Amino acid sequence: MHAAAALMTALRSAGVRHLFGNPGTTELPFLDALDGSDLHYVVGLQEATVVAAADGYAQATGAVGVANVHVAPGLANALSILHNAARSRSPVLLTAGQQDTRLLVHEPILAGDLVRMAEPFTKWAHEIGRADEAVSALQRALTIALTPPTGPVFLSLPMDLMTEEVEAPAPLARAAPSAPRPGVPGTADVARACGLLAGARAPVIVAGDGVGRAPDGVATLTRLAEVLGARVYGEPIYRRTNFPGDHPLWRGGLYPSPPAVRKALDDADVVLIAGADVFTWFLHGPGGPFRPGVPVIQIADDPRQVGRSYPVDLAFTTAITPTLRLIGDELTERLSDPQRAAAAERRAQLERVRADFVARTRAAAEAEAERAPISPAYLMHALAGVLPDDAIIVDESASSLPHVLRHLPFKRPGSFYGSKTGTLGWAMGAAIGVQLAEPRRKVVVTIGDGSVMYAPQALWTAAHERLPITYVVANNASYAILKAGMATLGLAGAKKGFYPGMDLTAPEVDYVRLAGSLGVRAVSVQKSRELHDALAESLAHRGPSLVDVSIDRGVKGGV
Repeated sequence: MHAAAALMTALRSAGVRHLFGNPGTTELPFLDALDGSDLHYVVGLQEATVVAAADGYAQATGAVGVANVHVAPGLANALSILHNAARSRSPVLLTAGQQDTRLLVHEPILAGDLVRMAEPFTKWAHEIGRADEAVSALQRALTIALTPPTGPVFLSLPMDLMTEEVEAPAPLARAAPSAPRPGVPGTADVARACGLLAGARAPVIVAGDGVGRAPDGVATLTRLAEVLGARVYGEPIYRRTNFPGDHPLWRGGLYPSPPAVRKALDDADVVLIAGADVFTWFLHGPGGPFRPGVPVIQIADDPRQVGRSYPVDLAFTTAITPTLRLIGDELTERLSDPQRAAAAERRAQLERVRADFVARTRAAAEAEAERAPISPAYLMHALAGVLPDDAIIVDESASSLPHVLRHLPFKRPGSFYGSKTGTLGWAMGAAIGVQLAEPRRKVVVTIGDGSVMYAPQALWTAAHERLPITYVVANNASYAILKAGMATLGLAGAKKGFYPGMDLTAPEVDYVRLAGSLGVRAVSVQKSRELHDALAESLAHRGPSLVDVSIDRGVKGGV
């Protein structure tokens, strides 16, 4: 059989069911091998869409998401999304057709050094040198992508090699999530961690996206937090469900600057960090995130993240769930009666504080019910009221993100995915992969109007695949996140309303007509009283839908 057919056979035997792609000339021999295969080719109209879809699929399943793009320009279009996959630890296999090897010395059009382009954002990047190595390279790529810490890999497929004859491949190991491979935590370290936690009066847990990636990570961390009576924060720029969003101990995400984290953690007398990068910042700020002298315990399945920027007192470079379970089990046995009573009192106090915060947040949103334009707080409050209990949110809402995180519940693991890098254009396609991974759950995209325009082509793919995704567009006709940034930085332009290139007006984009032209049911909402019914009807629609909501265009500080 041809090498291309051997690759398709090997992908299928490894458990791959979807191939996300945007076709080009150099991919034709590879795609021709789809004839007779039951691999589902999901076509996107731009490379960012298909790589984002593979990323979303990989995050939602833990299995490899596979995408194919077109030589150097196609790979270049995909790099921002590949960057996000790298930061999200997504096991994505990205392939690209390469020009005929007999032409490369002559620098033909479209060709480039694909491996060097992909290397900064991948665990492994390789160009097939001979047809008979193609399947072996594929096996290696799948293995590396799934080996913790998981992440994207890249294969370049020269078009002439794809038509050469090779032997039929033996079945590959299925491309399913691999068992955690980091070592077992030492008993002395577990005992030391439990001693620090048991004696704490104000313990704090920081939950990172590694918890959401780990099997049973959320449930195991929740049990530990309840035993300890600790308040739980999400790491700065958390983009998964790492702790139940409706739990009394949940305190939301830490703001991504050192002074803000220091303020939030300042009363802590021990900090346990699970599955988080310590820490990813957005803006520079003076100082460090921890008060001097406070013991910091870190659990990470990626040894590169331990003490990366700030020293820790005790580190576990081990699988997250088993380590949390060992600490939780020993802590349960170790706590004295007075310590158990103190933990119970902390839980009760934190529950009262949380209940008061939720009530005030709800009341503040409802007080804005008659505002025009619609406030983003009321939009997300209204959306929460009509969402199915098991809905999945895929977010790229930028300036509306605080309201998404504050009002939407995220009760269950796998209820929330967001762009780990702030990459615009990710969510439009990522939702496609998430919906294919979770066909029985409703996928809703909360997205800003500016973000939509980075990858509106994804609407066509959603329509073509008849996926019941609902896109909720928080439309303020601007890059409001940048305006808020100017205000936060105290820049002179913000003080006199000078925002160069940040208003998406003259003309304003008609998202309803845009969506309709791509086969998506769409409606525009201008008034709060229309919001509930519009959202409910769109959520009930069997195909893709879009709700364009005109929201407040005012500028507030904060980034």
